[in-house]
Amino acid sequence: MSNRRRFGLGIGLAAAVLLTAVLGGSLLWTSCRRTPDLDGAIRSERPPRIDPDYASLVIPPNIAPLNFRILEDGRDFLVRLSSESGENCEIRCPDGSCRIPAGSWRRLLEGGKGGRLRYDVFAQKHDGTWARFEPLINTVAQEPIDSYLVYRLLLPNKARARIRGIYQRDLESFRTSALVTRRDDTFYCFNCHTFHQHDPDRFLVHLRIEHEGMMLVTDGKMRKIDTRQDPMFRPIAYASWHPNGRHIAGTCNRFIGHFPMNDRLYYFEALEKRGDLVVYDVERNAISTSEAVFGHEYVETHPCWSHDGESIYYCRAKDVPVIEPEDWDDFDFDLMRVAYDVVTDTWGAPEIVKAYSELGVSCSFPRPSACGKYVLHVLADKTTYPIHQKSSDLYLLDLDTKEHRRLDRVCSDLAESFPRWSSNGRWITFVSNRRDGMSAVPYLAYFDAAGNAHKAFVLPQKDPAYYDTFIETYNVVEPVKSRVSVSAFRLAQAMQQPAKGAEFPDPPQVDAYTGATRRWLHAPQDGKRSPEGY
Repeated sequence: MSNRRRFGLGIGLAAAVLLTAVLGGSLLWTSCRRTPDLDGAIRSERPPRIDPDYASLVIPPNIAPLNFRILEDGRDFLVRLSSESGENCEIRCPDGSCRIPAGSWRRLLEGGKGGRLRYDVFAQKHDGTWARFEPLINTVAQEPIDSYLVYRLLLPNKARARIRGIYQRDLESFRTSALVTRRDDTFYCFNCHTFHQHDPDRFLVHLRIEHEGMMLVTDGKMRKIDTRQDPMFRPIAYASWHPNGRHIAGTCNRFIGHFPMNDRLYYFEALEKRGDLVVYDVERNAISTSEAVFGHEYVETHPCWSHDGESIYYCRAKDVPVIEPEDWDDFDFDLMRVAYDVVTDTWGAPEIVKAYSELGVSCSFPRPSACGKYVLHVLADKTTYPIHQKSSDLYLLDLDTKEHRRLDRVCSDLAESFPRWSSNGRWITFVSNRRDGMSAVPYLAYFDAAGNAHKAFVLPQKDPAYYDTFIETYNVVEPVKSRVSVSAFRLAQAMQQPAKGAEFPDPPQVDAYTGATRRWLHAPQDGKRSPEGY
């Protein structure tokens, strides 16, 4: 027999032995992992403890699997999922970590819209007996949530918050990709990404310090605008797109920071010491404002267009001197509204929608609902920087009755901020640092047709223990209808191009640092002139 033939027979024999071992091991593993007989399981009179808390929720029909850990004592666990349509799924979780197969999960949600999704959890005790807990019940909503979240990730520390990048996450899976990052330090700061009515192909991003400008992305076309034009003392920061996609309401803001020493977890506070409101016309590349919303008397911030595009909601506080940290308590912002006609470029007079300063609280992040009935916003003890304030909670204002109420099933004892509506008005997204008091992570909550917000739940992750080791923080979480199609490379290339200056054809008589100039009405008999209003 030739050496080649002996060599071939040797390989064949080795392969046969290996295949037998694999099959035998597989058969042995299958027999060892077969579904146990649970008919005799001892019933527990309470539901199981799980993390994250994915119980008693209303969930979207297009959300990724709500993977969780079972926080019960045991050496083996089994979870049975079942919908009212008859779909079911069984998952064995030896280590208590329940990772739901994506295909089974999709079938459960698709067949269970409008119905209940039941979780039966079993735990094997160390003596070999099984326990069956009271079932967990969730409801699958009829209405989907926008399929993507776009957010900024920060690495917080006591001196500053270092930006990692702007990312997008597919809510129907766990896929995540970057829009822009700081990996090579090409960009020092980018912030306040803002989308036109949840459209992933029409948005803006602000760049600061290096390559400064407002980056506009419209249907694949990109351009960078320098909005810092006299008498503006800063470029536009907070922004909101008009429903027509042509006009952008924005504020230019000056911040001061404070590092209190009395609470190590809440180590940073910020105050807007100056803020002015403008409207930028994308087609004309022109800025418009009014002396009523531009000057030193008041600080304007957090603009957002009404659902019909006829007015701008924003927050306003009277400017007062700041000498000691305690003076920050005097900065309570009211919820305001000002009419603006995009056709005639005409401003109305500012009006107070809700005088929250008279109640001793401060308003921030107003977001009118698509139906025009509500304004979702944040109330905190002071200022418009509630990210680290324990008092920061989500509230809903009824525009008909002017009554406001705390969304109790959404809020926690720690800080909530950056509230947003979904495009269909049935879901609320926001960030909260309730898990550890430091890192803010995204939460979702259902908002029904009767105006009720349901229990909030944290953004699901592939690894149920993901948030245990998460040391970053989510910031400016925006729901969008689909994936942002512009490539990260093209966006980064465009960001490095020079910015084109915006026009300010009819600026008010305003000094960028001292505020609006008072107009003189007449010369009295004594020869002394009097400013308007005095």
